[in-house]
Parts: sequence; structure tokens; C-alpha cells
Amino acid sequence: MNLNQTFSIRFWQAKSRNVDGLSLIYARITINGDRIEISTNRKINAILWNAKLQKANGKSAEAQTLNNHLEAIKTSIHQHHSRLITIGKIVTPLLLKNEYLGISDDRKTLLDAFNFLLKQYQEKLKIGKTSITTYNKYYYTSIKIKRFLKQKNNNADIQFSDISHAFLSDFFHYLSIHEKLSNNTAMKYISRVKTIFILANNRGWTSTNLAGTFKCVYEDENPVRLEMNELNKLMDKEFSISRLEEARDCFVFMCFTGFAYADVKEINKDNLFTGVDGGLWLSKNRQKTKTYECVPLFPPAIKIINKYKSHPHCLINNVLLPIKSNQKFNGYLKEIADLCEINKDLSTHSARHTFATTVTLENDMPLESVSKMLGHRSLKTTQRYAKVTNKKISDNMHILKQKLFTEST
Repeated sequence: MNLNQTFSIRFWQAKSRNVDGLSLIYARITINGDRIEISTNRKINAILWNAKLQKANGKSAEAQTLNNHLEAIKTSIHQHHSRLITIGKIVTPLLLKNEYLGISDDRKTLLDAFNFLLKQYQEKLKIGKTSITTYNKYYYTSIKIKRFLKQKNNNADIQFSDISHAFLSDFFHYLSIHEKLSNNTAMKYISRVKTIFILANNRGWTSTNLAGTFKCVYEDENPVRLEMNELNKLMDKEFSISRLEEARDCFVFMCFTGFAYADVKEINKDNLFTGVDGGLWLSKNRQKTKTYECVPLFPPAIKIINKYKSHPHCLINNVLLPIKSNQKFNGYLKEIADLCEINKDLSTHSARHTFATTVTLENDMPLESVSKMLGHRSLKTTQRYAKVTNKKISDNMHILKQKLFTEST
């Protein structure tokens, strides 16, 4: 309970909102320097308003009616403020306004907050301020929450007032055991729920920030990547099934460019240009981070682009590659790995890791250049690819052996 809050209510006349010579009267709530306004739903002639006394001048019936109404509003707001303080709420101007208007934070639910955020993302999508990928992340997180609540309480939603400090821990347990998600994947879902909790707290729907009750801890994972001999085996394999051949070619293209699945499926002729070296380059703003990604194309990537110039999917959709949905694509990659006798769980992410390590860093490409090509915002992100590999150890030891044990002639 905070009894040291500065709290005031002031009535003022909005002259800029004049309607037929009458100005609207507003109540301004200020708490610890933060303020918010509430319409009194009353108007007055500017001549009759006493700004210093915050009421109508005179003793006319009209003035007395307005002044009584304003006094009733002030009394009601003070009562709501006292009640919130008494029950231990951290009172903000928005919380007090909602309480006065009957929009109690106790009535807000977790899915109300999800729907609020999703609506904002829909509006941003219309003007290109976000991506469908970001929208889907929160949409599918809300689906996971519904399943969790159904399993836990046999109810698909929960009021914020009923959420305990153990909620995120219980949700993590559910994701790990019932959804069978890896630690890091589960943490990403929890991180989005924490964003929802922060939103709810900022809007006065919760008295405390529930996001601080759980710390996301990510495990250091070794991402799957192909060695160069495995990549060559993949490239040399002949397929009798066209869908597998197309998936293999798209995967190889990603291995030699570092472009993520979400970006590869959208690239078209406008993303190609002639670079400073006279060769063909590919550029695009990453869908995930909106950062610029620019890569000179290796011969295998150029060959694949030329191969699918007349493919129906490419012509109809104005794209360079006949790439399928992410789910189908990852499914095809598992078939391809089996046929090529590659004992690795390939996915769209594997190609990006292969480019970052096997194709570039293992061949002494500077980390700064790799970071730029991957469209990373900082070197720190790229450094997780820069782990020492067996090939680098072998190459370094070979040089060291020559220095130490080769007799000078």
C-alpha cells in the first residue's frame, strides 16, 4: 500500500472542443505526476466558467446543477481511490479511471489482453508496420494458453485477478510435459506471455507486473548444420520425385545464401542486382528483423534460380523458387535426409546455420562480413555461430604440424 502518493482532481474547460458555443468540461486525475482525463459529459458557456474555482459562476439553476454534478464526480473518484488503496492496489490514473467508469481490472482476462494486442498487430499489418510472422507468434501463443487453462482449470480463459505468481512456472511445465516442447521453444512462448503481462500492467489491468515472477533461461544449443561433404552429397543426389528435388534445391539455395525460409519464399527478380564485382547479388530486408541482408550469389545458387525460371509456381506467384509451406518443407527435408543417408534432423534453420559455419566461417570469412550477410543487428548474434568446429581444429593443427615438425630444407 502506498500512502505517499500525490493525488489530485481538477476540472477544466476544453475551449478547443467548442460545440455550438459550449465547451466540454473534463476531470483531470493526476497521480505522482501522471495524469489522465475523464469527460464529465457536461458543457458550459465559456463566459460562465470559473477556471480558478473549477466550477460555474452564479446561482442559476443551470450553474448549480453543473456544480453538483462535478462535486458528485469528485466524491466518487475519491471513494474509488480510497477503495483501491485499501485493498492494496498500486493506483495509476488509468486504473482509477477504469474503476470509476466500471471497467475494473478485475474483469479483464488474459485472453482480453491477447485479443487487444492481436488487434493492434492487425492494424499494423494493414500499413506494413509488422509481419504476419509476428502476428502468428502471439496468435499461436494464445492457442497454447487456451489449451493450458483447459487442462488446468477446465476453462479456456482466466481473469487477471485470479492469476497467481506460479502461473508462468505452471505454463512452462505444461509446455514441456504435455506439448513436449524443448526448453528454448517453451521459453519463447513464455516470453510472449510476459509481454502480455507487461501490456496489462501498463494499461492498469493488473496491480502488479506478473512478468517479473519468472526468469526465462535459455539452454546453449548446438544447431544442426551440414558438413561440406554432406552438402555435396545432397547436391549430387538424383531424385525421381519432383517435390523432393524442388525442396532439395531450395534448401541448397538457402545453404549458399544464408537467407531464412520466410525471406526465400518471397524473393523475386527485384531482389537481384549486379554487385560491385560485376556478379549477381541478392538483397532483401529480413522479414523477422527488418534489417538489410545482402549476399553475392555462389554458382550453385545462380544455377538453381535459372533452373526454376519457368516453373508454374514461380510464374504465378512472381517468385524465384518453388518453395512450399514451412511445415511441408521441413517434412520433405526429413525424407531427403533419409534418402541421402544423412543422420541429421534437417530443417529450414539448418540451412542458415550451414551457410554461417560450413560455407563461410570455416573458410575464414571474417565474422563482420558474415554478420552483415546474415542481416544481424549485432556481432553478438553472429557469434553464436562462430563456435570452433572439428574442421577448424583440423586446419589449425595441420598448419601447426607443418611449423613444428616439417624439417626445413
